[in-house]
This record gives sequence, C-alpha cells and structure tokens, in this order.
Amino acid sequence: MKTSTARAWAAFAIFAAAALLLRPVAGAVCASCLIAIGTWPLRDRLRDATRARLPGSSAALLTAGAVAVLVAPLVFGVLEGLREAPVLVHLWASSRDKGLDAPPWLERLPLVGAWAAHLWNAQLAEPGALRDLVHGVSTRVDLHAGRSIALALGHRAMALFFCVLVLYVLYRDGDRLAAQGRTVVTRWFGAPGLRTLDLAVRAVRGTVNGLVLVAVLLAVVMGAAYAVAGVPHPVFWGLVTGVLGIVPFGAGLVLVGVALYLLAVEATITAIVLLAAGGLLVFIVDHVVRPYFVSGPAQVPLVLALLGIVGGLEGFGLLGIFIGPTLVAIALAVWRELVHEADPAAPDDSASPEGPP
Repeated sequence: MKTSTARAWAAFAIFAAAALLLRPVAGAVCASCLIAIGTWPLRDRLRDATRARLPGSSAALLTAGAVAVLVAPLVFGVLEGLREAPVLVHLWASSRDKGLDAPPWLERLPLVGAWAAHLWNAQLAEPGALRDLVHGVSTRVDLHAGRSIALALGHRAMALFFCVLVLYVLYRDGDRLAAQGRTVVTRWFGAPGLRTLDLAVRAVRGTVNGLVLVAVLLAVVMGAAYAVAGVPHPVFWGLVTGVLGIVPFGAGLVLVGVALYLLAVEATITAIVLLAAGGLLVFIVDHVVRPYFVSGPAQVPLVLALLGIVGGLEGFGLLGIFIGPTLVAIALAVWRELVHEADPAAPDDSASPEGPP
C-alpha cells in the first residue's frame, strides 16, 4: 500500500472516531456552525468597527446577541405563563365547583364549532371534571417517563451551553479555521473542491437568511397585525407565526386559525381583511423572498430547494431545514462540475447573476 493511501485511510479513521465521540453534541456543533456562517458578514463589520477600541470584543458581543435571540422566546413564554397564572388558578377553582362550559366563541367556529363545543362539554362541563382529567393524565406518566423528561431537558440545556461555547470560539478564531479548511480542501480536491466549498458556504448563508431572518420579519409584521385586529396575546401568536413560518406553509396554518377565531367572535370584516393581507404577505414570503435567499447564492432551482427543506426536516429534524438545502446545493455543484469536465463547451447554468451576499 502506498504511503499516501495509508495516510489517507488513517486520517479518515481518526476523523470518523472523533465524529463518533462527538456524536452526543453534534447537533449543538452543527447549530453553532450554521449560526456563525450565516452571521459572518455581520461579524466582519463588527470586528472592523471595534478592533481599535476593544480588540476581540466582537466575538463576545455577537455571542451575547445570539444567546439573547435563542433564550428570548423561552423567557417570554415563562413570563407569559406567570402573568396568566392567576387566571388559571381561578379557572381551576371554578372547575371544581361549577365545571367549565365551552366558551361561546368555540361553538361559532366554522365547520367544526358544534363538534368542538360538544367534545369540550362532554369532558369538562361537570364539576371536578378538569381535576379528574388532570389526575388521569398524571397517573399515566410514570416515574421512568418523568426521569426521561428531566434527562431530555438536561440534554437540551447542555446542548445550548456547548452551542454558545463553540459559537464564541468560531467568532474568535474563525478566520484561522477557515484558512486551514481551505488549505486542506485545496490539497485533497483541488480547485473544484474549493469552488464547491465556497458554494456550500453561500448556500448555508442564503438558507439562514431566507429562513431565520425572514421568519423574524414575519413574526414582527404579523404580531403587529394581530394586535391591530384585537387578537388576544398578539406577541405570542406573532412569535408562533414566525417560528412555524420556517416550515413551508406553517405560517399559513396559524393565520387561518387566527382568522377562524375572529370569525367565531363575530369580527367578520377584521377576519377577512387579516386573512387577505396576511395571506398575501405569507405568499410573497414563501414564493418570492425566501426562494430568492435560499436558491439565489447557489442557483438551485426552487423545487430542489423546497425538496431539500422538506427532506432535511424529515431526516435531520429542525437542523435539517438548513442542512437539506445545503446538501442539495453541494450535490448540484458536483453535478455541474462533472458535466463541465465531460463537456467543457456545455453552458454553465451556475454563472447567472449572484443572489444575496
């Protein structure tokens, strides 16, 4: 066996063993890499702005900002729960004495209102029915399941900690790590490998911008629209719209649900206006804005980008929303390289104008 081949197999074995060792925290590492690549232009601008006064502070500032974005929804949910606690306590006390009748608006829901109200009354209308329901659910949760939930929460907390830690290291030493990676790729795969690496970085950045930033914008706009329409807890429902807006057609489902509630409380005109304006916004986001970001940098056809999002979500969970389009973009780049090698005169469909930076 040639020395170079033996070295290659030894390096592959070492990297495979390291990947197996780091498998419990692989999700956190991937998440930190996606965040770092997506926000790298902001990191460069902030580093240039703070280098003279506070050298090295850009990494800490950006990491703190990322922590705020990641933790803010959880903190908001806890605060909303504490604010609603007195109402829940009153409902619990009332259910023991008089039961909980279905709210009037529930029966007025189109199509399913009568069925939903009947189901509610059958389960909760009798005095003490809510207590019995909660007791029945709690008895089915055994001690082992409770320990599993605690372990899952602990694992999520550990993953968040390592995500923040790796993200700080990437912001601080990312330039050196990127240079080393480009050196290795150039040595092993040459110029085509380097072009594919650049394409993968652009695809990840476009996917992050197209999914996360657009979802944030959608949450802000729809939250304001819900507040104007008089929907209870508009900030919460705006946040839900933005989060589910990451998934194709997810924001539309929330919008339809809110419109049905407005119809049930006899705000028909408001429901129609909200559904029309919100539906137009969601349509533009799903079919124009997000595809421009996701497929633009790598010139990936829209249908392949959508297939990558759905397939990645199915195969890798939430991170698959970002991994899927990136893998599709890399596969398409490799295909174009093979076509170009076989026929150098073939038109290069990746040479069209670039997408967003």
